[in-house]
Amino acid sequence: MGGLPLIEVRGHGMAPRRIVLERPLEVGRGGDGLVVADDRVSRRHLRLVPSPIALSVVDLGSRNGTTVNGVPLTGRATLAAGDVVRFGGTEIVILHVPTVEPDGDLGGTTLAPASAAAPPPPGPAPVRPVWLTTAERVLGIDPTGTRNLFPSFTDLPSRIPLRLWQIARLVSVVAYLAVVVALFVRPAGGLFVFFGIVVPLLPGLFLIAPGLWRNICPLAATNQVPRLFGFTLAKNPPEWLYSRGYLVAITLFFGIAGARLAGLDRVGPAAGVALAGVATAAFTGGFVYKGKSGWCSTVCPLFPLQRAYGQTPFVTVANNHCQPCVGCAKNCFDFRPRSAYQLDLTDTDRGWSAPRKLFVAALPGFVLGFFTLTGQTGTALPQRYAVLALIMLTAVGLFFAVEAMTAISASLLTSGYAAMALNIFYWFAGVTLAKSFATVTGVGAPWLRWPISVFVLLATLVWLARTRVVELQHAHASGTRTAPVVLPFPRVRSTPAAEPGLSVVFQPGGSRVAADVGMSLLDVAEQAGQPVEAGCRMGVCGADPVAVLEGMPCLTAIGADEKNTLQRLGFADNTRMACCARIERGTVTVGLTPEPGREVTTARGRADRSIVSVVVLGNGIAGVTAADFVRRGHPDCEIHLVGREPHDFYNRMGISRLVYGRSAMQGLSLLPATWYDEHQVTTWLNTLATGIDPVGRRVHLGTGDVLPYDRLIVATGADSTRPEVDGFGCPGTFVLREAHDAMALRAYVQQHRCGRAVVAGGGLLGLEAAYALRQLGLAVTVLERGKRLLSKQLDPRASELVHAHFRAHGIEVLIGAETRSVLGDPAVRAVELRDGRRLGTDIFLAAIGIRPRADLARRAGIPVGKGILVDDRMATAIPGVYAAGDVAEHAGRVLGLWPIAADQARIAAVNALGGDETLPVENPAAILKGVGLELFSIGTVQPGPGDEEIVVDHGAAFSYRRLVISRGRAVGATVLGHHPADHAAALQAVRTETVVAPALLPALRAGDWSGLATAAT
Repeated sequence: MGGLPLIEVRGHGMAPRRIVLERPLEVGRGGDGLVVADDRVSRRHLRLVPSPIALSVVDLGSRNGTTVNGVPLTGRATLAAGDVVRFGGTEIVILHVPTVEPDGDLGGTTLAPASAAAPPPPGPAPVRPVWLTTAERVLGIDPTGTRNLFPSFTDLPSRIPLRLWQIARLVSVVAYLAVVVALFVRPAGGLFVFFGIVVPLLPGLFLIAPGLWRNICPLAATNQVPRLFGFTLAKNPPEWLYSRGYLVAITLFFGIAGARLAGLDRVGPAAGVALAGVATAAFTGGFVYKGKSGWCSTVCPLFPLQRAYGQTPFVTVANNHCQPCVGCAKNCFDFRPRSAYQLDLTDTDRGWSAPRKLFVAALPGFVLGFFTLTGQTGTALPQRYAVLALIMLTAVGLFFAVEAMTAISASLLTSGYAAMALNIFYWFAGVTLAKSFATVTGVGAPWLRWPISVFVLLATLVWLARTRVVELQHAHASGTRTAPVVLPFPRVRSTPAAEPGLSVVFQPGGSRVAADVGMSLLDVAEQAGQPVEAGCRMGVCGADPVAVLEGMPCLTAIGADEKNTLQRLGFADNTRMACCARIERGTVTVGLTPEPGREVTTARGRADRSIVSVVVLGNGIAGVTAADFVRRGHPDCEIHLVGREPHDFYNRMGISRLVYGRSAMQGLSLLPATWYDEHQVTTWLNTLATGIDPVGRRVHLGTGDVLPYDRLIVATGADSTRPEVDGFGCPGTFVLREAHDAMALRAYVQQHRCGRAVVAGGGLLGLEAAYALRQLGLAVTVLERGKRLLSKQLDPRASELVHAHFRAHGIEVLIGAETRSVLGDPAVRAVELRDGRRLGTDIFLAAIGIRPRADLARRAGIPVGKGILVDDRMATAIPGVYAAGDVAEHAGRVLGLWPIAADQARIAAVNALGGDETLPVENPAAILKGVGLELFSIGTVQPGPGDEEIVVDHGAAFSYRRLVISRGRAVGATVLGHHPADHAAALQAVRTETVVAPALLPALRAGDWSGLATAAT
């Protein structure tokens, strides 16, 4: 029998009530749930929670307690038909519970048919005062916590068809050209239209609806003409333009606006030349550079003004230019208007944030000085400019003095200065608008300046309040507080590399293999051809557990990551992760099959025992780690693990082996089949989560089932970014992210007898994929759009060596190459590059990055940036909801790395149960594996002024080591080639920012890095 649980509530002096449990129900003498009139019942007494696998009851810490069938209730109890729950003088009789039958697909249970999602509870919604809801709407406050506070332009409604926007842009360009022509032909009319109408109205438009101007601006339209018609070169902007274009824009703004003191607004041809010049510059920028990076988002003179006033638009208009977005600008207003300026001001790069403050700091002084000096025709022009500069410097000095001596936030201070400048502007410009009104209508209205000034004052006051609200929302959503430094990794001891007699004996078989100091057991096993799996090589994934039969003291100590993984796997105490256990001395005997561990035990008494159900979305490293730590912290809550893929937790780092290997999924599983049952985790594999209801605290599944939750941990991971190029998606085009991607790729190559492949993306994943395809026998070409391989992870010399390694293995790498389109009908036959070249191919594989799988959260109103926004505790802005792994955006970053995902999941689980842990400082390492080359890099790549580099280069042997030292501390390292001890020493030194004594430098330069390991410990 299916359906929903049915209960009957009985008590003294009350008629029995039958209730169908569609959702969790709280029972007590008060509160928002079922209220019973019983003095012996606590206000919040107990809670009933129906889920697809059980009907649970938990006491909420009542003063008189609860019994089930006469037995005192401690923790969670599972109820069946006929059970009686008593509390005070009241009892609940369980009349019906849906049938649950054994099956292996759901961690030991299969479910009877469940009803569809339950409707909202009956009854009217709470009534809020009209004045309060109006204020919330005006200020942009979301009291429900369900709205996406910082939507991207793709999430904003576009009520105007694109065709109408294009017509509006055409009209604006024609009008702009007409004004330019008028400035030469009829100067008086052109000057009146531009300086008497357009210029006075623009700042107000920037305040109210900046997105409207961004969509119809004639200069923006001119800038986008080459992109619209497909003849742009679409180059990446140079570094100076990308990072310092704002300073150019500031200079142009003050220079052009200040030129009015010299008569620019009185000489029509001069103004015409200026307007024609900026239009030409805008068009040229669009022809040369991609997106809006050549003008609108870098050097446009109006850009700083738009940034200052457009940070909290009264009317948000979605961007209708950039389809698709090409990521040409940092903190782009067009992409995410409500958070762009907040991200600018909180950027840790002072070279980025300071110019934003400088412009706003100077703006009130410029406006006041300009209008004060405009009428002083008797004063020499150089003297007027000197006075203007003095007033601006005074305003700037006051701004930074206030910032230094008060606790006023940068956002509030810049907003206040911008509001001051706008009010000064319209105090004077109101007169101009009144005159323009009189000229157009023939009706004099000198009084018009007063309502204009009052309107601007009121608008800026509301704008300031809205900006403050957005600032607080942004700080909460992004989690900007600083986390303490915690370093969860092993402390490495080292002995001199010359120590003789190091070896590893592998059982069964007894083969003895010589080893060097610092080699991991995985290094030794791979050199000896032993059948050991390899995964993340950092002790997190759990791919390579081995039993240490003898010689445990000869290995490095267990670190936090490895310890957590070993606890999750549940093997015997002599188990080590082969990639983490490094040999220091003597002989170690290893068994390749770990031994069974003790019976699984769970921690008791630490967690909030009122938590009945925890739902984890995602069955990857973050999801499994979260489920593991929830069970460690809570002995009896339900844990539901929902996985989109049909496979149990597997080694995602090993999927390239599925391309060229014979064993398919064999060996990739990272957990014993019994793990889920032993840890009482209910798994929902091959199951989609289709909706999250944060108010009702429920997750809707594609099967029709509904999972109630007290805590939700979203670990849905990420998808591969699919390139926005013509033809992608046709047969023969692939991404490589999950097991089925790799197996589909291998199958296609065999079915179509493919011989050539092109891989777009020269990052870590792209290079691993290229190597796998080469192993399968294909001729492979890698397209790297940057200037060299792995430029974010490696210095130029290391990058050169990696390039040479792949060239030696028959893999061609094209630098500065980017795909324009994929050609072929129906299947891919060639790839056309942006420079016009065509490469014949049978396979096109895109490895250009990841996109967090955050759509589910976005639809639920959970704030999303690049990924789900979390604070240092991995909490989202929605109570009870946490996120971890590739779907989570922490401190503005989505790192997409297994060790980080595992750490985030651990913290999310601990905090979901009532803990208070924060995320350690993230300093992830980049490791290139499975390509015939050992490569490791961490920390700083580009040294700053005064930093020192230690380089040991034996390039002919593909051996290269580099250490970056800043202020006497190790801050970056690269180890290429087989240097296992140096690998471990460099990792430890950079993560702890080890002090590198001057006396150690000669040995480091000579290639002896053993002292670095000693210093790091």
